[in-house]
Amino acid sequence: MRWLRTMSLGRRMLMVLLVPSLVFAFVLGALFLYQSNRDLDQATLARGQAIVSFLGPAAEYVLVSGNPVALEALMARALEQAEVAAVAFYDAEGEVLGHAGEALSGLPVAVREASGDEVVVDVGAGRLRFSAAVLSGAPEVVDYPSPSMAGDAERLGWVQVELDTSARDAAKRRVLLTVGSVALLALAGAVVMALRLARAVGTPVALLVQAVRRMAAGDLQARVPAQSASEELRALESGFNAMAESIADNQRTLQARIDAATAQLAHQARHDPLTGLPNRRAFEEAIEHAVAIHRRAGDVLTLLFLDLDHFKAVNDTCGHGAGDRLLCDLARLLRARLRVEDQVFRLGGDEFAVILRGCSRADAHVIAGALCEAVSGFAFVCAGQSFRVGASVGLARMEGDIHDVAAVMQAADQACYEAKREGRGRVIEYRRPRA
Repeated sequence: MRWLRTMSLGRRMLMVLLVPSLVFAFVLGALFLYQSNRDLDQATLARGQAIVSFLGPAAEYVLVSGNPVALEALMARALEQAEVAAVAFYDAEGEVLGHAGEALSGLPVAVREASGDEVVVDVGAGRLRFSAAVLSGAPEVVDYPSPSMAGDAERLGWVQVELDTSARDAAKRRVLLTVGSVALLALAGAVVMALRLARAVGTPVALLVQAVRRMAAGDLQARVPAQSASEELRALESGFNAMAESIADNQRTLQARIDAATAQLAHQARHDPLTGLPNRRAFEEAIEHAVAIHRRAGDVLTLLFLDLDHFKAVNDTCGHGAGDRLLCDLARLLRARLRVEDQVFRLGGDEFAVILRGCSRADAHVIAGALCEAVSGFAFVCAGQSFRVGASVGLARMEGDIHDVAAVMQAADQACYEAKREGRGRVIEYRRPRA
């Protein structure tokens, strides 16, 4: 090409540097946009899946009990999460039990046909919809459990959450604007300093390409040293580091929000919303763990079943609101009377359970008696009336022929029944019936 041969050396250098600079800026911007958009999309999907996956266990009690107040509270908590635009719950037939936020179009066929705890994602304009089945957890503990009661988890209904992706789209536009601005700045510097920086530009560009590749591979800590002799290259390096830090900071922020929401939903799934005590699900996990320790280390497990006496009189006289306040007061009272290593649970209604570890029979009776006396000595005042409730306590120790979870729970329940039958307000230890 004759025109190229007649071109001055300065213009040739300008062309040689300008063409690669254009290609480099395009590739760099495309990689930045691809990486940032992918991270934002994955973070949004992970957040939605985490929310709907943990709403399922949290909604199990609500769907089983059909408590509308608990359902409203659960939906309100879900709407408090950032970017959540709508939430809805459906029963096992696909009928809406309740929804909050923006209106949803109903339960898609793909969600009904999904198996197990699969999360179905539906992408719409400015929205991401996540749907999952609510499955029953471990079977309820009964007085006389049998192996035939075990079975597969039952589908109780569905939970559906819709996220507003407008914030994510705005973040993508900001990244695009930032990448475009930096790319234009880099090109202007390359054109102005083409002749003087022909040699000096090689090493910094190589470092930038290496860092870009590391970021594309998922290394959000990739950085380049901003120490080039050229002011323009230092600006490019600083711009890259600023964008990389921004992407990494956004990732950390999104992950922190997801972790916080996950922890909150996990806590709600294992704790009683009224008293704050661990619930029946947490009790079943704790008793299994305690039995495993007993079998491995020989630590004697003592289980107390505590049933309140005359509690119905408070509800009948002052209403269920007063009964709820009384349960909260008694929950704090029970916690204050136990050792650090002991655990107290609310199983439901006016029933509580206590797990004592490393406790002799005599000490167990002392603790159980103290709990019984504390409850009977507590005066609850409502509407100018003073109420006193009592407690019947059943005590069972894992020793002898009581060697598994079902046996110790059945023994404690029978002992609690005996305490009720013999006059209430007392502690009865389970004794094996004589042949």
